[in-house]
Amino acid sequence: MRTLPVDEDNPVYDIIQAFKLLFKQRESDSTRTILSKLRSIFASEAISEVFTYFCHHGAATAWTLRNELEMSEATAYRALKQLRSLGFIVPAIKVSKLKRSKGGPRPTVWALEGASPDEVAEALMLHYQMFPPSEEGVTDRGVRIKREAGEEAGR
Repeated sequence: MRTLPVDEDNPVYDIIQAFKLLFKQRESDSTRTILSKLRSIFASEAISEVFTYFCHHGAATAWTLRNELEMSEATAYRALKQLRSLGFIVPAIKVSKLKRSKGGPRPTVWALEGASPDEVAEALMLHYQMFPPSEEGVTDRGVRIKREAGEEAGR
């Protein structure tokens, strides 16, 4: 039997290889679960964008997603809720309250299952960087944030 030529630069080839590997490692019941979760992710453009962001960065806050992906805050929260219900993301840490904050709930850094403490720390730093500078030094604050995030994520 002759093998068909393969265009390794074609992203479809990568998708096929990834699925072959995934299905080879799983039982058929698990394959159905995987396909169901993929349908849930890629049925919505917003959820697929947020999932892709997490795959690239490992962790994020709703505020970061809102700004980086240029989506409404409500859309970011809906996508986070869906990804959490599917088991892809978990709450990593609560963001410390800013001195100039007017109250409200403290934001959460959400992390992809298995994200590293460094990814959580980077997400926390990016969250703070998206606010206008305060009276505190951004550099000092960044060092403190990274240390705190590393301690929280290591628990």
